Amino acid sequence: MYTKIIAFFMTGTGNSYKVANWFLASVDKVKTELYQVREKPADFRIGENNLLVFSYPTHGFTAPWLMMKHIFRLPKGNGTHVVLLPTRAGTRILGLSLPGMEGTAGYLIALLLLLRGYKVKGVAAVDMPSNWTAVHWGLTDENVRVISAKGEAKVTRIANTVLSGHSFYSGFIPLILGILLARISFMYLIIAQLVLSKLFFASNTCNGCRLCQKICPKQSIKMLGNKPHWTYSCDSCMACMNYCPQKAIQVSPLTVFLFSYVLSFPVTTWITGKIGYVLMTNPPGIIQFAVQYLYTLISVALVCWILHHVLRIKPVAALLAGLSHTKYFRRYKAPGVSLNDIHK
Repeated sequence: MYTKIIAFFMTGTGNSYKVANWFLASVDKVKTELYQVREKPADFRIGENNLLVFSYPTHGFTAPWLMMKHIFRLPKGNGTHVVLLPTRAGTRILGLSLPGMEGTAGYLIALLLLLRGYKVKGVAAVDMPSNWTAVHWGLTDENVRVISAKGEAKVTRIANTVLSGHSFYSGFIPLILGILLARISFMYLIIAQLVLSKLFFASNTCNGCRLCQKICPKQSIKMLGNKPHWTYSCDSCMACMNYCPQKAIQVSPLTVFLFSYVLSFPVTTWITGKIGYVLMTNPPGIIQFAVQYLYTLISVALVCWILHHVLRIKPVAALLAGLSHTKYFRRYKAPGVSLNDIHK
């Protein structure tokens, strides 16, 4: 039915790479190609009777910016078939597997592809081991194995269904929940993701090897004074934190508290009460939001820049690292996936 299957994966620690590979492994006697979605576009060509497979993480109950950007880089679809396999953070507690929630991650990309002329043959989220090391302590090897095995079985089932000429759609309840949570997803993409990117810091064990900078899919890490500095384009893929050979990249509750304190200032009220009083007694909501948004970006960037330079003092960096919860967390890398597989 298909002359070639092209799989695209967006990943930090290998989950989406494994999903894309599982799909391709189900293919027999058909040429396959595999590309990573990065800031720099891959060189590929889409021909007639090709099937495109997209595997990518869920961020804030929706699809990440980089994946949306990738869709608009594609040529017009002209009826080319596509399958969407967003991954979501699966967990397992006391032997009970708990699914993640992809929200609009699958069907938003499906809509964008439909508008570009593609034909969607399948949409289904795949539970993969949660890799959000900045938040939780990580899953045990046994839990990772169980979640991955279930994910592989699901991807194989989907692949066999699509390759036999049928369609596969699921995730309608998460889609409804995602639509209800659309405001949260939007706020995550335009502000929360930006603030989260500034929570990372390099501790005293960082030796300036630059590996984090080299493997960042979005090229979001810049080296300042031989130490990594995270820009606002970071989408918290966790590649840097989980692959750092020194385990030097941390997130501290103290920085979270500091940012929360700085962002709690009622800047809009102060401005409208001081210099804005003459112009407007009750400024429109969009102006209030714009003022607060601008203040957030400037203040967080400034605080992060100050911290970056303060943490060049090794005793201070060691103290903050010692008070960081992530120092004591497991690091996660998808089993069987090497650094060269996903960050070439």
